[in-house]
Amino acid sequence: MAERPAVIPFELYRGNRMFLKGSINGVETAMVLDSGAGVTTLDRDFAHKIGLKDGQKIEAQGTGGVQEAELYQNVTIEAGNLKLSGATVVAIDLSQIAKAIGRPMPVILGRELFVNSVIGVDFDRNEMTLSPADGFSAPAGATEVKLKREGTLHFIPVSLDGLPPVDAAFDLGNGGAISISKEYHEAHPQFAALPFAVSMSGGVGGVHEMKRVTLPKVDMAGFSFAAVPADLGALPDGPYQDRANVGIQMFRQFKVTLDLGHDRLWLQRNGKPADFSRDRSGLFTLLEGDHFNVMHVSPGSPADRVGLKAGDRLVAVGGVRVGPGFFDGPQGNWSRSTPGTNVQLTKADGATVTLVLADYF
Repeated sequence: MAERPAVIPFELYRGNRMFLKGSINGVETAMVLDSGAGVTTLDRDFAHKIGLKDGQKIEAQGTGGVQEAELYQNVTIEAGNLKLSGATVVAIDLSQIAKAIGRPMPVILGRELFVNSVIGVDFDRNEMTLSPADGFSAPAGATEVKLKREGTLHFIPVSLDGLPPVDAAFDLGNGGAISISKEYHEAHPQFAALPFAVSMSGGVGGVHEMKRVTLPKVDMAGFSFAAVPADLGALPDGPYQDRANVGIQMFRQFKVTLDLGHDRLWLQRNGKPADFSRDRSGLFTLLEGDHFNVMHVSPGSPADRVGLKAGDRLVAVGGVRVGPGFFDGPQGNWSRSTPGTNVQLTKADGATVTLVLADYF
């Protein structure tokens, strides 16, 4: 009799990050699922807190660039019914990423989870299943997609704005829909003709400037989508050169089954109209305790039109005070609300401005 799959609930935080519960060396912790992470990554402070110290000094490559890291071996990772003993992990400073998403990020659970089981992801139920790979049967009615493996990454062919398919990394840790390398978008002038906004992006390794556009069309695995937000120049060199990256905003349109150990996945549309979350404020902020620190304002955006600038501090949004847990409430996705929504922002000096949310790219 086939072994029943283990069911693991997850939280789709802010609509673009998968948080689940697990443990590292027996210490329970929240984890962010990231299929694009070549190895499980711990926040350095969390690693030291649970007794991991004096790790081997290395450099870690992330989508934000290169960052100093510490390497640890013989670590035990547990999530659901999966227990990995003798695992290798890296520890880096994840505090800036945590401030950008608005929640502590002690652990990024990487590819170890994906290559040791068949993973089912149901975004409608916020559930993930782990099944043994041996004897697994493909889901009825799902479309099978063969993946290309290169190192610790898997690539899926994607057509962007009618162009021939390009290899795009399968990356559930990318909170957006599509990211496009500098080399690829510069080689195709049609991207330069699209309306764009200058914004900020980042991940492990840091934050950098990039352009944000709306692609008229994206085709993936026989499915077509219109008006897909994309980031241009938001990928580092190396394995991403002249390529793209497909993030969670694309895959949440499906029920996804992953068998990365055999370089394949299955996609099944969820029957709902495509829904791509996008920023409509023009603000890039970091949560700093009791306020948002404005790091960047996109020129021509709603925030720019009311005079907000980098360095401003925001202490309330829509009358709700900023603080830990701000993004857990209904106001958490305020910047992605319907165009035309009025949002009052309160600065640290007590002055208020009212943003009218709008599509600005």
